[in-house]
Amino acid sequence: MKKTFTLLVSGILSLASCRKDSLQIPVVKAACLVQTGNPAGRTYSSDSVRAFTCTTSHCGILPLNTRNYWVYEDSVFNNGVFQKVQYDTLRFTSTLKSLSDGLVWWESNIAVGLPERLYTNDSTLFKMENRMFASGIIDAKKEYGLFAGDSLRYLSGFEDAAAIARSLKTNSVLSTPAGDFSGYLYFEKNARNYRKDQVFFQPGIGVIRYVREMASMGNPFIKLQQVSTLVSYHLE
Repeated sequence: MKKTFTLLVSGILSLASCRKDSLQIPVVKAACLVQTGNPAGRTYSSDSVRAFTCTTSHCGILPLNTRNYWVYEDSVFNNGVFQKVQYDTLRFTSTLKSLSDGLVWWESNIAVGLPERLYTNDSTLFKMENRMFASGIIDAKKEYGLFAGDSLRYLSGFEDAAAIARSLKTNSVLSTPAGDFSGYLYFEKNARNYRKDQVFFQPGIGVIRYVREMASMGNPFIKLQQVSTLVSYHLE
């Protein structure tokens, strides 16, 4: 009887010694859906693109989820003259669905060189924008993506200006407060005497640095307006 009582007390003490914070409870993450669609060149009517609540994670060159976020340190300039430093958080919390092909498009809250409304697959970012001078028509175009070779030049544009674009693969390391990134991609769009964007992009993570230069009204010389550097990020 005494031996049984001793074993019982020992078991109770053993259980009591297991603190709650020492128990490892596995965290189950939702499956990430790989995106493979290619909407480049497609046209949608405005009434065929509807608001849509997306509750899944999308894998790809840019991982997307309503809970993902990227924090940037923004150096703000006024025609090349430094004004201030501020911190902004990029999120994609609003989503749309193009009914003709069932693709989910994500809308961002701030600009860091990415399209305001985008779709991404495993290799490319696509933008959705209203066609100029054609009410009710929306075009899908390729914006940035992986490419063959070490560099690529092509025609691109901003909202109302044609631009020459180039893409480069890098072997250098870019150090940011969010970490050191190697093998990132460099994308550039340049509309002479109007605007120049530089996007430093790490596939699987996102924009790690963004530089925007722009000319003021009536002035043909572009000057620095914004430098955004990745400080931290959270991906699910």
